[in-house]
Amino acid sequence: MKRKLLTGLLALSSLTVAQAGGLLNNTSLHALYLRSLARNASLAIDATYYNPAGLVFTPDGWRFSINSQTVLQRRDIETTFAPFAYGGGSATKRFEGKATAPIVPTLMASYKRGDWAFSAVAGVFGGGGKARFTSGLPQFESGVAMIPTITQAIAQQASGLANLPDAVLPPMAKVGLSRVLNPLKAANKYSVDSQLEGLQYILGLQLGASYKINAHLSAYLGARLSYAYNTYSGYIRDIKVSGEDGAMHSAPLYFGAIAAGIEAAKPMINGLPDAVKQKVQPLLGVPALLAKNSTDKHIEVKQTGLGLAPILGLNFNYEGLNIGARYEFRTAIEVKNKTKSNDSGMSQFADGARVANDLPAVLGLGASYRILPTLTAAVSYNHFFEKNARMAGDKQKALEHDTNEYLFGLEWNALSWLDVSGGVQLTRKGVSDAYQSNIHFDMSSTSYGLGVGLHLTKEIQLNLAYMISSYKDHMKEVKAYASQPALGITLPAKEVYSRKNQIFSVGLDYTL
Repeated sequence: MKRKLLTGLLALSSLTVAQAGGLLNNTSLHALYLRSLARNASLAIDATYYNPAGLVFTPDGWRFSINSQTVLQRRDIETTFAPFAYGGGSATKRFEGKATAPIVPTLMASYKRGDWAFSAVAGVFGGGGKARFTSGLPQFESGVAMIPTITQAIAQQASGLANLPDAVLPPMAKVGLSRVLNPLKAANKYSVDSQLEGLQYILGLQLGASYKINAHLSAYLGARLSYAYNTYSGYIRDIKVSGEDGAMHSAPLYFGAIAAGIEAAKPMINGLPDAVKQKVQPLLGVPALLAKNSTDKHIEVKQTGLGLAPILGLNFNYEGLNIGARYEFRTAIEVKNKTKSNDSGMSQFADGARVANDLPAVLGLGASYRILPTLTAAVSYNHFFEKNARMAGDKQKALEHDTNEYLFGLEWNALSWLDVSGGVQLTRKGVSDAYQSNIHFDMSSTSYGLGVGLHLTKEIQLNLAYMISSYKDHMKEVKAYASQPALGITLPAKEVYSRKNQIFSVGLDYTL
C-alpha cells in the first residue's frame, strides 16, 4: 500500500497541459494557426515561427504581432477496481481533472530589407498551463482502497482459527484473538482526501536571420533559448476507516490502537501452540504497518532549467506556390529541484536533484498554393522526434513511435476587410499502455480550427480563432494493478482515459 501511495506522488513529475503539437512541444503560437492550422508555408507574420525562411518573400519593413490563447481541457479517467467498492459501493469510479491556461501569450516581430530578414519570437514552446485534480486519481485511491482489502483478507484467514478444535486452540485463546482481530474486520470502509496540482511552462526566445539565395530560394538560421519552469504540489491526507462502532476513524490512530492492543496481548500470543503462532504472528504485524503507511503525505517542488537549440529553415517560392521547411534541434534541458516538502521519500524529488525535461526535435514541412486570387489552400506535416528526447522516468522508451501531424487549411479573402479560414489537423501519437499514466496520458486526435481576420486598417489586422480537438479513448487493462504478496492478493483493474480540448485565441498584427 505504501508503494502505491508514493508512486502516485511520483507521478506528479509528468503533470502537464498539452495544447497543440506533440507530447511535449507546443506549436499553437498564433491565432492564424488556430484558424487555418496548416501554417508551415506561411508568408504572414506567423512565419517568424512556422516558416522563418519565407520572411524574405514579404514586403520590406517592420511587422509585429501579439497573441493570446485560452486553453480549456478536461481529462477523465474511469477506473474499474474491485476495492473501490469499499469507498462508495461501486467498483467503478470516474475521476475528473481540469487543465486551464487562461492566458498563453506570444510576441512576434520581423524586419525585412532587401535580401535579408530578421525575426524574433517570444512565447510558450512547451507545457503552458495548470492542471488540477481536486478529487485525486485512481492510482492514489487504489492504495487507500487496499486497506480494507487487507483487513478483510486478514479477517478471513483469522476466521479459520476460530474453527480449530479446543484441544488445538483453547477457548480463552480464541476469545483473546477475537478481541485483537475483530477491530481489523470492522475496518471495511475507507475515505481519503487527496489533491494534485501542477504547472509547467517552457518559455522561449527565438532569434534568427533569413537570406534570399536567389529569386526562388531562401534559407534561415536561428536559435531558441528555453527556460523550463515547473511547480508541483500534492497531498494524500486524512485517511479514515470504519470501526466497530460504525463511525469513521483516523486510520493511523485506529491501527495504532490495534497495534498497541496486540503488543499488550503478547503474553497470550506467546503462549499459543507453535503451529497456531506461526499463522498468527505475520497477521498481527500488519496493523502497525497500516498505521505507519496511512499517515499524511505531502510534496511541494519547484523545478527550473535552461536549454539552447539551433533552428534551420528553407523556403521555395514560385508564383502562387510556396514551400517551407523547418528543423528544430532537440533542446536538452535538465531541471533542478527546489524542494520544500517531500514525504514521498523518492530521490527524484530530492532537493537539488536534476531531472530530464527535453523538448524533442521537430521537422516541419508545408506547402501553400493560391488556387484563386481570393482562395489559398495549404498542407503541412510535423514530425516530433520524441523517442530521441529525454523524459522524466525515461518514458520515451515506452513510445511505439514518434508523433506525426497532418494538417490541411483553406483561407478565403471574402471581402476587402474580411478573411475567413478553416482547417483540420490529424495527430497520430505513438503512446502505449506502458506510456500512459494517470497524470500524463495522451491519445491520437482530430482537431478542427476556424476563424476570421478583420482588416481594421491598412496596417492593423485582428485575428479571432477557435479550435476543438476530439480524442480517441484509450482503454488500459492491468493484470496486477495492486498486490499484497504476503496475503496472496493480486488484483486487476481497467482504466479508460478520455480527453476534451478547446482553445480560443485573439491576435493583433501590425505592419509598419
